[in-house]
Amino acid sequence: MATEGQGLTRLPGATIRCTAIVPLAVTAVANTDFNFQLPSGARNIVFRTKTTTAFGAATDAQLQLGKTVGGAEYVAAVSIKAQGEVAHAAVAAGMPDLETVPGQLGGSTAFTGRIVQTGAASANGAATLFVDYSIPV
Repeated sequence: MATEGQGLTRLPGATIRCTAIVPLAVTAVANTDFNFQLPSGARNIVFRTKTTTAFGAATDAQLQLGKTVGGAEYVAAVSIKAQGEVAHAAVAAGMPDLETVPGQLGGSTAFTGRIVQTGAASANGAATLFVDYSIPV
């Protein structure tokens, strides 16, 4: 443990692993859109969702993530309807953007997400999107 008078040495390429937490709630409409930001320099981005209250949509409730409203450049639509946790596979074409966020993906101000309810939409359901990422120290 370093004392007050000692400095800590930073290793080249050292990073800190962080998690952004995005609460997800729906209204009784087919599409619920949201956005979130990560700090400039974020890299090695991984998405996962934990559904705490099952979604009441008649057929399904799916999450997708992209660059634009309704886009799925980073995560294609995947079901989050049932209680539980889902690790999202990144879309191959979006992988280069997820390696490093240089001031928000080439100038974009936010990531966008959409929950798509099919069948009869419901206001019931809650989940949390966890966005794990590394930042240089």
